[in-house]
Amino acid sequence: MKRIFIVIVAVLAAMTISTTSAFAHSHLGGSNPADGDVVSEPLNEIVLEFDGQIEQGSFIDVKTAKGKAIKLEDIIIGEGTLTGTVAEPLPNDEYQVNWSIISADGHPLEGEFSFTVNVPVSETVEEEPEKPSETTKPAEQPTEDKEQPAAAEDVAKESSSMTVILIVLLVIIVVAGFYFLTKRKK
Repeated sequence: MKRIFIVIVAVLAAMTISTTSAFAHSHLGGSNPADGDVVSEPLNEIVLEFDGQIEQGSFIDVKTAKGKAIKLEDIIIGEGTLTGTVAEPLPNDEYQVNWSIISADGHPLEGEFSFTVNVPVSETVEEEPEKPSETTKPAEQPTEDKEQPAAAEDVAKESSSMTVILIVLLVIIVVAGFYFLTKRKK
């Protein structure tokens, strides 16, 4: 009887340790602007929201579609958020955001997404020559950028599936333990 009890406790401890480490990773839950968004209002900050805590050392890197780096005035690490701010609103262009975080459990994670800023410009005589160049910009985002959120969703689904499996296994072990304990007493 003691052996069964010891086995049950050991299995429960192993399952608790494995589920705790699985839940410690912080995954990207969303961003503002989101991947593929077309922003039509002045944009001074980029906010990434994670489903867990993130540590110091996490960062955001923003570049134009042509590879020009955008200087971030400040990078703020908050309760599950990573925010990059710029001094002036971003000009109309396509932007690539690369991010790298350190989860609360110390695991590094990284990803990328893109968005477009297309703020209506008041018409003046000087700005008329810019209109033809705006129509020559490619409107399509690379397909690789749109696959990144799908990967995050797959990880979340896999984590949820693993949790369900572990809970079912735990219930089976507990029921079997009680069955064997009551069987021995008779």
